[in-house]
Amino acid sequence: MLLSLPEDTSLPRGAALHPVRVPGSKSVTNRALLLAAVAPGTSRFRGGLEAEDTRWMRRALADLGLGVREEDGTWTIEGGGRPRTSTPLWLGASGTTLRFLLPWLALKAEGPVRLEGDPRLFERPLGPLLTPLEALGAAWEPDAKGAWLRPAPHTPERLDLEVDARLSSQFLTGLALTAAALPGGGTLRWTAVASPSYLALTTQWLRRFGCEARLEEGRWLIPGGALTPRDLDLPGDWSGAAAFLAAAAVTGRTLHLAPLDPDDAQGDRAMVALLQAAGCRTRWTGPQDLELEGPLQRGLDADLTDCPDLGPVLAALAALAPGASELRGLHTLPLKECDRLDASAELVRWLGGGAEVIGDHTLRVQPGPRPGPRAPFDPRNDHRMAFAAAVGGLRCGGEVRDPHCVAKTFPDFWEVWRGMLGC
Repeated sequence: MLLSLPEDTSLPRGAALHPVRVPGSKSVTNRALLLAAVAPGTSRFRGGLEAEDTRWMRRALADLGLGVREEDGTWTIEGGGRPRTSTPLWLGASGTTLRFLLPWLALKAEGPVRLEGDPRLFERPLGPLLTPLEALGAAWEPDAKGAWLRPAPHTPERLDLEVDARLSSQFLTGLALTAAALPGGGTLRWTAVASPSYLALTTQWLRRFGCEARLEEGRWLIPGGALTPRDLDLPGDWSGAAAFLAAAAVTGRTLHLAPLDPDDAQGDRAMVALLQAAGCRTRWTGPQDLELEGPLQRGLDADLTDCPDLGPVLAALAALAPGASELRGLHTLPLKECDRLDASAELVRWLGGGAEVIGDHTLRVQPGPRPGPRAPFDPRNDHRMAFAAAVGGLRCGGEVRDPHCVAKTFPDFWEVWRGMLGC
């Protein structure tokens, strides 16, 4: 299926973009769901993300015997039970669901668990997470369609582990969420970690569930037995907001977005500072209402080590910027839903710019003239590449293949995008 990318032509010259309400955060929602599952008692959430990744987490928890229900926009989770299931868990393409569930199931499940999902899910790195779990007695038996996880024969009182987190911070997060559910908690150590801002996000949410975890340089101290259920409103998604913020920067228009928490630990909150550094103006018009005004005044110079998921949208923005850009800290992008580093370079060229990939960590972008007719852009079944193509299409038009891949984290993205543009 093809979708014609809407250009910035619907609104009168100089008019503001229509306000946007962003969905809930996938990163927060899946953390909160698992914390609610392991905390004894009843938790309730409002504002959780309704999308594929969070749906797979909710269904997995329900299939594991947890009470999970939804009514009038409120999710209720009955936590504290030991997970058990006789049916396969389908996890789609959700890396957070797989990596967050694995430690909990490996140490707490009553019997073997069958895990299945999209092929790409099991191609992404898991070894550094499986190594400490296997040392504790769990067994991982992969096959062509997924894997069997056979839990450790005895649940440890606490965890004391050295973890190789260079490929993903999710390995540490999964272990931390499980450690908080053990009587003695745990200590996790590492020498290097990808996207360290996500550890701060996990710490923030552990504390909101009563676990006063302490994050230090190369060490995480996690008290055990302290988790309590919560009744919470979950925050809006800074990752989902990124493309809309980029739209204001590309078009030179003003945009209002909500609800966004300026104090949230989501790493993609850095989008605001990156656009300010490139000449955009921002201000908070309410506790969770952000105003951003473009246009971009210069190219981007950004280290995205803490927020690599911004890479594709910023690559599209760089292709349309008034000067050259350099995006660094992208070494985890080849390991995402697709090789996002290669796909981002392809997108820049599709938008008429020049792209140079340096090693596995840096993308240099030189904007070029508006491209002529060309083949549709293929986002490689990756939601963030589709978001990035939408940004580029504001000025360069074109078509995108498989537009429904946005359902992974933002099912109504295209409707909201067109609403922003008044078309």
